[in-house]
Amino acid sequence: MRIGVDIGGTFTDLVAVGASGEIVTCKTSSTPDDPSVGVLEGLALLAERLGTHLTALLADTQRLIHGTTVATNCLAERSGAHVGLITTRGFRDVLEMREGTKEKRYDLRSPFPQPLIVRPDRREVAERILWDGKVDSRLDEDGALEQIRWLRRRGVQAVVVGFLHSHVNPVHEQRVRELIEAEGWDVYTVLSHEILRGEGEYDRFSTAAVNAYVGPRLSAYLRRLERRLREAGATFPLMIMQSTGGLLPVGESARYAVGCITSGPAGGAIASALFARLGELAQVVAYDTGGTTTDISVIEAGSPAERRQTALRDVKIAVPSIDIQVVPLGGGSIARLDAGGILTLGPDSAGAAPGPACYGRGGTRATLTDANLTLGYLAADTFLGGRMALRPDLAERAIREAVAEPLGLSVERASLAIHALASSRIAQAVRAATLRRGMDPRELALLSFGGAGGVHTVQVARELAVAQAVVPREASVFSALGFLSADVRLDGQRAFGRLLTQTRAGDLETVFTELETQLRRRMRDCGFDDDSIRIARYLDCRYRRQISTIEVAVPDDLPAADIRGWLVAPFEARYRQYYGHVHENEPPFIELCRMCAFGRVTRGDGVRPSDAGAAAQPRPAAFASRRRIYVDGWIDVPTFWFDELRAGDTVSGPALVESPTTTVVLPAGSRGRIDPFGSLCIQEETAP
Repeated sequence: MRIGVDIGGTFTDLVAVGASGEIVTCKTSSTPDDPSVGVLEGLALLAERLGTHLTALLADTQRLIHGTTVATNCLAERSGAHVGLITTRGFRDVLEMREGTKEKRYDLRSPFPQPLIVRPDRREVAERILWDGKVDSRLDEDGALEQIRWLRRRGVQAVVVGFLHSHVNPVHEQRVRELIEAEGWDVYTVLSHEILRGEGEYDRFSTAAVNAYVGPRLSAYLRRLERRLREAGATFPLMIMQSTGGLLPVGESARYAVGCITSGPAGGAIASALFARLGELAQVVAYDTGGTTTDISVIEAGSPAERRQTALRDVKIAVPSIDIQVVPLGGGSIARLDAGGILTLGPDSAGAAPGPACYGRGGTRATLTDANLTLGYLAADTFLGGRMALRPDLAERAIREAVAEPLGLSVERASLAIHALASSRIAQAVRAATLRRGMDPRELALLSFGGAGGVHTVQVARELAVAQAVVPREASVFSALGFLSADVRLDGQRAFGRLLTQTRAGDLETVFTELETQLRRRMRDCGFDDDSIRIARYLDCRYRRQISTIEVAVPDDLPAADIRGWLVAPFEARYRQYYGHVHENEPPFIELCRMCAFGRVTRGDGVRPSDAGAAAQPRPAAFASRRRIYVDGWIDVPTFWFDELRAGDTVSGPALVESPTTTVVLPAGSRGRIDPFGSLCIQEETAP
């Protein structure tokens, strides 16, 4: 048995895959005060669904893969550790000067972002390493000890050591760590070159600072979760999902905490890539609408698109991650009128506690979930398989007070406006995510998931003029499903920094050989033999005098010695896709050599859904085969139970396709067909 656990802002999702390939899912409320409590509650519910008890389930589990928002929330809420910095004399203000800009660069009244490490805790030490790695001035060890002791007296909980050009020669950073250990100070220590091995002091210092800021809290959570699992009888290894879509053992994840910043959403992108490969879809744009946010990713040639850096609340994180655009819109997003009387939705959310008004947990503010319930798109008596009854009366009251009465509308028309606004904002975000990559959304397939995604799928597809939309049967737990298709991943990079025409035949081969040797050694330390390791090579290229780079994937079977003669054509093809032109007769500038090592923990794609889908959840006793919904008036439509549909079955709109944790709305003129993998593939019905 393998289990994937994804903690969201509102719900905790669990997916189990047994030896026979049967998929079993469940969903429970998140516990924000201590997410590990929600994990154990979810595992107990999963055991109940499997007809066993928690101890037996854990004894039968070989691996648990977990995605968490602990690091994300820590950074977003500014609730991380007290961090100190030891750096080269004269460079304590790199974090504050940044790159000389801010998010709202033309807003003179907008305050300049404050670094994660306050100035008094940024300490300088005499040392200097040159750009080529030569030691110009040796480390002043007495000065370093003085600053270490000063930070210890200050009570800092984590220390960043970041010296100039340490990515070329890290000897001084390593020596400072030895001095910290010799002092007997057990503090969370981050060496900048171990987090980012590349040029750019601000990028390296900022990323290391984020790692130190979120690391102690993430480490404490993972230790607590491990302890709870062991106390419940678990003996299996715990793996943590990374922002790259790869896995790391729990100990490595605690040390490389910055890799968990977008841990949960990465699982959805990995699952989207799996379904794209299964459905032989060349290009897919996927959106995940959950309780708090909508996460958008692009799948090309069966793999999620990646980015080299992320900005979260004006903090730069310069490590690879799946390119996920996050929109603050979900089922818990609060609907209200702004100061000008215009309807708005989000970014604030009701979250898991108290949740939407219809949850009956004390929430009084109108949300998107309240609107969809009022319209009849959600069933009050079958939510979460009947385990949680929704309150339409509370939903209607909240919408009436917040939106309907101030606008002079009926509750139904106000709810329809909220629903339409949500669909439009999702479509707008999807369009932006694809166009920025030089892709026309009309030429892509749309994959919709998340508990709140299916309600808006067809409206989003119509606004984008997409020919086909796909809703997986496991839509509401899709990210957790993706965890079970991921492999362990380690990344390495080296600054190269020269024109292709200035590159000698063996230069690239030397760099890639060094990277591969190091990554294979680290993979062996994680328990993988050479036959279980796969290597992928990339070059980040640009034209001279430019800043942004283009990623070029190097074919597996291309010898490193032949890259020089091969590179121009694929670089220009990618550049033309983004910008519509190329610089004729100008060679590319190779900025970085990068390598990814994958340790295979799954066979094939890991999970292969069938038309039987998840272990069939019987329809609740309260399920009705017909329901009244509001479109442009109240109409009576058929309702289908998702788990009872099989490959080849079709459903024509207007209709609803319902499961315990999600609903798909099929308006008039749309038609859904179940594919061999249990997904609902939706297209517009053609005129006779």
